[in-house]
Amino acid sequence: MDTKILEEIGLSKNEIKIYLELLKLGESSTGPIIDNTKIASSRVYHSLNILLDKGLVTYITKNKIKYFRAEEPEMILKDIDDKRKK
Repeated sequence: MDTKILEEIGLSKNEIKIYLELLKLGESSTGPIIDNTKIASSRVYHSLNILLDKGLVTYITKNKIKYFRAEEPEMILKDIDDKRKK
């Protein structure tokens, strides 16, 4: 995926890395995200909260553990198109 689009919608470098990693992993707890992106855990949690607020990431809870999942890139493109139309 072209990261320029993600930059255009205001994502930071960490948020982009995490979003792309979640696309690769599918559903994941924070451990693999931290390990694979090499981003500090506090920054991963902060970035995940921002991605959740923007609707780019969702999560489910299994056995008291949050598993995060990236929304499909088509949603981002749709959001950009909607903003351009307005």
